[in-house]
Amino acid sequence: MKKKQFESICRTILPDLSGFACKGWLLYAHPVSHILQGFCCDDSGFDPTRFAVWAFVLPLYIPTQHLYFNFGHRLRDESGCEKWWNIQEPNLAGNLLDSIQREGPPFLDQVQRPSQMVTLVERLTGNTNPHSLEAIAYSLAMADEYSASQEALERLMKTLDRNIPWHSEMFDRAAELAQQLLGDPQRAKQQLFEWEQTTVKNLGI
Repeated sequence: MKKKQFESICRTILPDLSGFACKGWLLYAHPVSHILQGFCCDDSGFDPTRFAVWAFVLPLYIPTQHLYFNFGHRLRDESGCEKWWNIQEPNLAGNLLDSIQREGPPFLDQVQRPSQMVTLVERLTGNTNPHSLEAIAYSLAMADEYSASQEALERLMKTLDRNIPWHSEMFDRAAELAQQLLGDPQRAKQQLFEWEQTTVKNLGI
């Protein structure tokens, strides 16, 4: 599966998906606000005809330069197994549309606000990893739960090893946000908004 092929399929089904836009590998709810909701192609590294599709949400107020799917799952077939599609199968666009309309709303509609992002992450298996703790802490701040956010930031920083470069970057950012929350919560919220705009620019959406 090539990026242009997937984008072509998405443009075919867009008229039946009100409120969505597509770009490259990504089919996403538009306009975008705080939490990116959508679907993304995951091509097979072994077979160029096969691909899967992730349904996912991504908190944009956490700086990132690329998409990741910690908070999502691959679309499934009727038996509940992860679905791998083949670009040569008949009625591919129609079948993909059916799957998106069946599985998308129950998942995406439950995560439209930062407070709902907290609820989702807390339900996930392995929700004590740094990325999950970061999502909880930042989402609490976005939801004006400042004391809870401070506590979550402290939990996050205690799990990080500053000898690991990406841990160190995450720690510095969390410490900055924690300091802002102590001094001026509204400045902390502004920082989150600024990070969100940076992420949107990085992702090109």
